[in-house]
Amino acid sequence: MKRGFADIFKTDSVLKTLVLCVLTIGSYLIYKLYRFTSQINQHTEFKISNLFIAAAIVLFVISSGSLIYGLANYHDLTILKSSIGIHAISSAFDVTWIVMVRNRINLIAGSNKGDNLWLHPFVTSIFHVIYMQYKINQGLAKKVI
Repeated sequence: MKRGFADIFKTDSVLKTLVLCVLTIGSYLIYKLYRFTSQINQHTEFKISNLFIAAAIVLFVISSGSLIYGLANYHDLTILKSSIGIHAISSAFDVTWIVMVRNRINLIAGSNKGDNLWLHPFVTSIFHVIYMQYKINQGLAKKVI
C-alpha cells in the first residue's frame, strides 16, 4: 500500500518533539505514539489493537506514578523496589508499541533496509518518536510517497 505520508501524517517540529519528550519525562513520547497509531489506524489497514494501546497507556501511567511515589519516599526502598516490576512490564509494552509503529511506518513508506525513508531499528530504539517524526518529515518534504 502506497497511499503516501501526506494522506496519513503531518509535518511536526523534530526539535519540539525532542524538547517535549524530555520535559514531560516521557509522557509526550506516549502521546506521539498514540497520535501516530491513531493516524495509522484511521488511514490504513495496518491496525494496532486499541486494547493493546489502552493497556500500554495504563501501564505507563501506573509505572510512572509508582516510580515518582517511590522516589518521593526514597527512605523506604521496598516501595521503590516494588515499582521496578511494573516498570519492566510497562517498558516491554512501550518497546513493543514502538516496534509496531515503526514497522507500520516502514510498510506505509514502502521502505526496505537501506532506503532513505527506512526506519533503522537501532536508531529507532534510541530516539523513538523523534526519529520517526524526522523520517516522516523527510517523506513529506520529498513528496516521494
